[in-house]
Amino acid sequence: MWRERVVDWQGQFRTPLQSFTATPAPLDGTPPFVWHGSIRSPEIAEQAAYYGDGFFHNNIFWNKEHTEQMVRLYRQRFEHYGHGSADQAIVGLGGQVFMAETEVAAKKFFRPYFDNAPVYGHGPSLEEFSEMTPLTVGTPEQVIERTLAFADYAGDYQRQLFLLDHAGLPIDAVLEQIEILGSEVVPVLRKEFELRRPSDVPSDPPTHASLVAAGPDSPHHLVEPARALVAAQTSQE
Repeated sequence: MWRERVVDWQGQFRTPLQSFTATPAPLDGTPPFVWHGSIRSPEIAEQAAYYGDGFFHNNIFWNKEHTEQMVRLYRQRFEHYGHGSADQAIVGLGGQVFMAETEVAAKKFFRPYFDNAPVYGHGPSLEEFSEMTPLTVGTPEQVIERTLAFADYAGDYQRQLFLLDHAGLPIDAVLEQIEILGSEVVPVLRKEFELRRPSDVPSDPPTHASLVAAGPDSPHHLVEPARALVAAQTSQE
C-alpha cells in the first residue's frame, strides 16, 4: 500500500482489498522506516529481521536474560536475511524510571504509587521488581549507570524510550521527571553511548532523508527485500 498506488490483495485473516489506494501517500514516494515492537513473541523478532525493519523490545516487565535472548534472535536473523551484520541491526529498548536527588527520596515518593498500581502492585516489592526488571528508582546518576548497562547485554543500540508517566503519578511529578531526564540524563547517555559504539554500527535508525538519498532502487523500496535470498536458499535444499 506504500509502494503501489492501487492495490488488489487477498489474505487469510482480513477483508480483501480491491483497487485500494492508501492516503496520504508516503512523502517523496518513500515509505517510512518501520519498527516492530514486542515483549515476548519471537515471531515479531523474526518478522522485523525478515523485512530489515527495526526491532523494539519492551524491556520493562522482563529480566535482562529474556531481553538479551530476544534481541540476539533478531540480530542473528537480520544478518541471516542479508541486511547487514548482526551488530548493525536496528534495535530500540524501553525502560522505566523515577528520579529524585537521593535514592531514599525517590523511593519514598514512588513507593505508594508502585504498591497500588495495577501493573506493579500487590506482587514483588519495589526492590524485588527493580532487581528483576530495568525499573530504576533513584538518582539521575543511577539511571544513567543502569541504562548504559543495557548495551552490555543487548549490544549497541539506536533508540532508548523511557516510561515516566506510570503507576498513576500526578502530572506535575511526570513533568518534573521529563525535565530531569532531558537536562541531566539524556545528554550524558548520548555522549557515553557514542563513545562505546563501533564505527560500523549506526548511531540512528534510517531517517526520511537517508532513505530518500538511498534512491528508489534501494532494498528499502522492496516489499520483501529478503524474498530472493529465501527463494535461493529454498531451491538449494
